[in-house]
Amino acid sequence: MEITFLGTGSIIPNPNQPKKQSYSAILIEIGNDKLLFDIGPGTLTKLQSRGINTQLYPNYLFITHFHIDHCSDYIPLVKSRNFNERTSHIGKGKLINVFGPPGLKKWNTDIFHGVTHWSYMSRELNFKKITNCKEVKTGLVIKKKNWKVTCCQIEHYGGVAFRIDSHKKSFVYSGDMAYDERICALGKNADVVAIECSFPNKKTLRGKHLEPQMIGKLAKLGNFKTVIPIHMYPINYGKEKKIVETIKKISGSKVLLSHDFKKISL
Repeated sequence: MEITFLGTGSIIPNPNQPKKQSYSAILIEIGNDKLLFDIGPGTLTKLQSRGINTQLYPNYLFITHFHIDHCSDYIPLVKSRNFNERTSHIGKGKLINVFGPPGLKKWNTDIFHGVTHWSYMSRELNFKKITNCKEVKTGLVIKKKNWKVTCCQIEHYGGVAFRIDSHKKSFVYSGDMAYDERICALGKNADVVAIECSFPNKKTLRGKHLEPQMIGKLAKLGNFKTVIPIHMYPINYGKEKKIVETIKKISGSKVLLSHDFKKISL
């Protein structure tokens, strides 16, 4: 399992970081399969910069929730795959298998049929032919020969978190979330858990998000082996060492910092 953190920041990219953090997206490669978890702004360009033909890949897309910084590149992905004849020299646009929380199918229709200036996606093209959408809440999402994905609901505007197991290794991606112990069951004994850390401490915490003490408690309850904080707002800049120390002290887990294009193998 090869994991590339394409986007590790929030809706506000952090220009001050030596290693950038921008909109959410994580690519997992297992054999010939490329699984993409969230598809924030710029994801297609990042994939293409890695030599990936986005007319063909990802062949599986998992969306945690419908906030702009997690899903907006879905629009150009679907449109580009509709132009099969015009792009045959780089591969016929392939069906996208899309998994996401309840409301996924309506969201898909709203974008390409309900928005007046984008409704040509249903009149002139066929967005339904190129998208296979399945709504998920809890439990098994999809199972293949060499991997399976499960999920659970989490507290963040109807969102879901995902877990992938392959060759006795496991990776969990929280998406955005408030404190919610359901992720402890999903991530029980997981090798790596990429979990949001929007704010550096309880004093600065806003909205349905997490800070290091909360992450440490969740990691301890779930016995996460390695924790990777993601979805870092710029307010975290300069406080990374303290964030790592706090999570590690409470949880006992190994803690690694994240940045765009960070790669790990499991």
